[in-house]
Amino acid sequence: MNDTPPSAPVPNPDTPPPAREPLPPLPERPNIRDLFEALLRRPAELARHQASGGTRALKSFVILSVVSMLVFGFVLGTFAYGTQLWAAPLKIGAGLLFAGIICYPSLYIFSSLAGCRASATRLAATLGGMLALAGLLLLGFAPAIWIFAQGTSSFGFMGSLAIGAWLIALVFAFRFIKTVLKEHGTTQRSPMTIWSVIFLLVTLQLTTSLRPILGHSDKLLTNEKKFFLAHWSETFAESLPSESDKSTASSDQQKTDR
Repeated sequence: MNDTPPSAPVPNPDTPPPAREPLPPLPERPNIRDLFEALLRRPAELARHQASGGTRALKSFVILSVVSMLVFGFVLGTFAYGTQLWAAPLKIGAGLLFAGIICYPSLYIFSSLAGCRASATRLAATLGGMLALAGLLLLGFAPAIWIFAQGTSSFGFMGSLAIGAWLIALVFAFRFIKTVLKEHGTTQRSPMTIWSVIFLLVTLQLTTSLRPILGHSDKLLTNEKKFFLAHWSETFAESLPSESDKSTASSDQQKTDR
């Protein structure tokens, strides 16, 4: 007598999928590891935690943002090596803190206009969380940027790559800070949109004011005042091959072919 194997059960399309196991709640006093995971995996819950009085995380946020920026700056410094291995991390880390400090008063003003009821201390912790999230995202871009830093000599391309990574990081960072401020009672979007533009312009201008970050120079900082769009356009123009370079390369190629 042959045994018939049992047939596999037919799934019911109306049966809902099994619910995922919920993540454990954030502790009352989260450490750096808890904040690291919460910033990346569940920023909305971290936003609610900050809104409920989690101001003790400010110091941890500052440490996360500074360490992440130092590592990202070191990766950019490998494009030119030399003094840039320590100068680029110093400029990027200090520039990030400087941007946060000078933009904090305007954050307090515009968040108040938007209806936010957060205290000055909680608002500072929120800004620290925003910078920490941006730094962690840049830390994720660092390996890919290092590959290009070792494989190309184009200042224009490397500058575009670094600025593009920063813009992507700011998109998620601005989303985080708006989520936190919404938990604090923010009802209007326009004031925070204006502040986001201000913060973006400040950080972009610092890329020019703190130059050089990618290339070599006899000075640690330049004394020349220049708008960042003018500096970028000149950098792109210098990175493109000139007509004389093209003709020289063409003649060299013809000699090689002969």
